[in-house]
Amino acid sequence: MADEEKVLDLIALMGEHLLLNGAEIARVQETMTIAAKAFGKENIDVYAVSNGIFVTMNHNRQTRHTQVKYVPLSSPNLGKVAAINQLSRGICEGKYTVERALRRMRAIAAMPGASLGVQLAACAVGSGSFCYLFGGSLVDSLCTVPVGVILCLFQYMMGRAKISKMMQTIFSSAIVTLMGMLVALLCRPFLPQIDMDKIIIGGLIILVPGMPFTTSIRDFFNGDYLSGTIRLIDALLVAVCMAIGVGIVYTLVY
Repeated sequence: MADEEKVLDLIALMGEHLLLNGAEIARVQETMTIAAKAFGKENIDVYAVSNGIFVTMNHNRQTRHTQVKYVPLSSPNLGKVAAINQLSRGICEGKYTVERALRRMRAIAAMPGASLGVQLAACAVGSGSFCYLFGGSLVDSLCTVPVGVILCLFQYMMGRAKISKMMQTIFSSAIVTLMGMLVALLCRPFLPQIDMDKIIIGGLIILVPGMPFTTSIRDFFNGDYLSGTIRLIDALLVAVCMAIGVGIVYTLVY
């Protein structure tokens, strides 16, 4: 494989996994360009949108190497973004050859996400904490913990079943609402001060698309209006699906 093709494979893989894991467009394009120039490839053009990367490298004004990658919207993994940022800094400091950088990038791409146990713990702590932050009592927060755990397990099973993101959100918000009502109903004879609404809010906050919304705003500020609009629409659709799930349960129960 020619050196140009190795560099192209490297920067395309870096850009793909930055984009796949929630990095903003400006970071993706800058990282790819800097890494290519660090290996002496000055004639490079990079264009990225929220779900695709186009990169062309010119060589001696006669040969052009081009790669196009489709990058579907997915759940972010900031650990991979941090690892790629560290790799790009190492490349700029001259610590990597092309071959070694490519091996390291492939290892980063193969990094597993958080284990189910870690996800369960995060959902339990997160749901209980947000319930408290939104005005719930300590008792409400403790009652929200099982709601967060059940939500995490439900999303894990739906993810393995390859159910679409929007349907996952509708079903998940419905499950949170139903479980919040059930927990409040079971606990109210012993804890009359329990607040069902705070329990439901604490569980739902895990589903809020905070990162896509924040990244869309950053894209807007960087002048990447197309990508910002796509991510903003994605965040708004998730919010609408959450409202649909909650509304269905409230309509059926009340």
